[in-house]
Amino acid sequence: MKSMVQPDKRLAEAVAVLVEAIHHAFPMASTRPLAPYADEAFTLEVRIPAGMDRDTVRDACLRHALAIEDQFGFFILTRVKVAETAEASAGAPLP
Repeated sequence: MKSMVQPDKRLAEAVAVLVEAIHHAFPMASTRPLAPYADEAFTLEVRIPAGMDRDTVRDACLRHALAIEDQFGFFILTRVKVAETAEASAGAPLP
């Protein structure tokens, strides 16, 4: 009866699986939801400590997100930020 599951519950499950995969691969990373872009089901910020390779984390997050899309049918956009950059920009005025 998988098809009887509500879309919101499936999206929540997809996000939970993605967050778990990211934390398993990168235990020092933290995640938080962002307002989704128009074409995305969900957007997730992944903050990593300074010194961690952003490109490596971004590529792994993309692979995990594509696997989630295959499994659940939702694409979840991940935005990887180095924690210092993310924290510094939080107080900066918008352009």
